[in-house]
Amino acid sequence: MTPIKIIILGAGYAGLTASLQLQKQSLGDQVEVTLINKNHYHYQTIWLHRNAVGVNTKEQTAFDLREILDLERIRFIKDKVTAIDCDQQVITTSNGEYPYDYLIIGLGSEIDSFQIPGLKEHAYSITSLSRSTRLFDQIMASLLQYSQTTMETPFHLIVGGGGFTGVELLGELTERLPELCSEMGISPSQIKLKSIEYEPTVLPEFDLELGEYAMQQLEKRHVEFYLGTKIRSVSKTSIKIERSGLVEDIPVDLFVWTAGVKGHHLIDQMNIPSELGRVEVEADLTAPGYPNIFIIGDVALIRNQEGKPYLPNADIAIQKAKVAVHNLLVKLNQKGQSQSFIFKNRGTIASIGSKDAIGVTGKGRRIFGRLASILKKISDYVFLFQMGGFKLIWYQFIKQKNKK
Repeated sequence: MTPIKIIILGAGYAGLTASLQLQKQSLGDQVEVTLINKNHYHYQTIWLHRNAVGVNTKEQTAFDLREILDLERIRFIKDKVTAIDCDQQVITTSNGEYPYDYLIIGLGSEIDSFQIPGLKEHAYSITSLSRSTRLFDQIMASLLQYSQTTMETPFHLIVGGGGFTGVELLGELTERLPELCSEMGISPSQIKLKSIEYEPTVLPEFDLELGEYAMQQLEKRHVEFYLGTKIRSVSKTSIKIERSGLVEDIPVDLFVWTAGVKGHHLIDQMNIPSELGRVEVEADLTAPGYPNIFIIGDVALIRNQEGKPYLPNADIAIQKAKVAVHNLLVKLNQKGQSQSFIFKNRGTIASIGSKDAIGVTGKGRRIFGRLASILKKISDYVFLFQMGGFKLIWYQFIKQKNKK
């Protein structure tokens, strides 16, 4: 008898959680679970701002899938997905084709350049582990090159976007750049760190008070903010901006784009209604018209009670994966009750360096400063527990211990 084939695409928070949840089940020989991911590792997206400044190494952030998966229960294929045929129920990769009976799509996000001229060519980002590592390498190379000049003009490092990712990166940069400058004989005062944000405040995801706190803390560390400012174009040496109707060019030596992401481009190529790589899923997280396809993670669009889409993050990705697996098992076993996805808000915290943060708890309480920073570090490991239990936390602990 041919086994039922379940394929999971992507090993981000959603895809890996789904894999680990299915791994716990006694599915027997009648069900074959396959995870396809372009890398042999999962990386902690919530730590990428640390990789971008060299605080974390690649080894500290990446989890080897071959070590954390039970390969007797989960078949792992390292390959790049190139097409998804929902009608023929076939996944095409760079190296082959894989038919499925049930599909879980957990592909992540990509940069959205908003069609800004020059942005793709001249901007760095931290949307993946490889991109974050590449950014740190470029920071080091640029500072080294700058140290070999007369240093008569400042070094301009600009972060495009003052949202969650931008603020976390700025916090790390304000702590790390003085150390790197000292190593290379550069005065930290020569580094001009700037943030360009289209909205009138930073952290528009939070309320005004939290955004003001974050901005004040970063301004104390000499970050200059351009609020209510639109980026018109980007070149190798300058950025054209518009604010209050006035257009001007500002110099740049290194530009990092954190302002926009969209869902994976393959989503828009599927025969399913989507927008910017995201599908507005049914209540049970299946794709409209395809009850055998579950869409989770960043590519699944879900709205709150006010009709606004939830912003993608690790917490909601993990919760989506668990509900999707539950509903898949209901279909497989033909018993039980399927669940509608309801997001359980446990709060959100954004770090502002290693000892400061801002956030909102699940009950709506604002938190600032060192307490928020401590809770942020704890929440990082709570995510690991939610994904794979104590086994995943222990794996991370041993990995960190072996690196020392």
